[in-house]
Amino acid sequence: MAESSQQKERIKPNNIIKNKRFDTTHHNLQKRASQKNDIRESVLYVSSKSNIKGLLEKCDKLVKEDEKEIIINCMGAAIQRGILLALQVCERHVAYQLSTNTSTVELIDDLEPTIDEADYEILRRNNSALQIKVFRADTTIS
Repeated sequence: MAESSQQKERIKPNNIIKNKRFDTTHHNLQKRASQKNDIRESVLYVSSKSNIKGLLEKCDKLVKEDEKEIIINCMGAAIQRGILLALQVCERHVAYQLSTNTSTVELIDDLEPTIDEADYEILRRNNSALQIKVFRADTTIS
């Protein structure tokens, strides 16, 4: 069947609504890296590009070194990967348990001008975050 000209108009890529938070014709979006406040060896940061197998091996190494607590931090789309990592650690090492804490993190993006008339701007946005504590359960009974 032949499409009407109205239907063709709706399908064109020019009709896709762009991000309305800033004008893409005058600025480029540069996302800043999030703050990593804790840099201890037992604190892991999971991103959507993290190698889960490598992080799991690092957790196994920490468990073998008798680390009492491993903290896994993840944000946004990486939350699923962080949960998967924590569950795999607990599955491999039954003496460990989980404790979770959810929060909201403010992220800052820079808007760099693409034309001379535009100014540098800052865009603030919120993202969900999850902190998972994997800790050795107390095996002594009082």
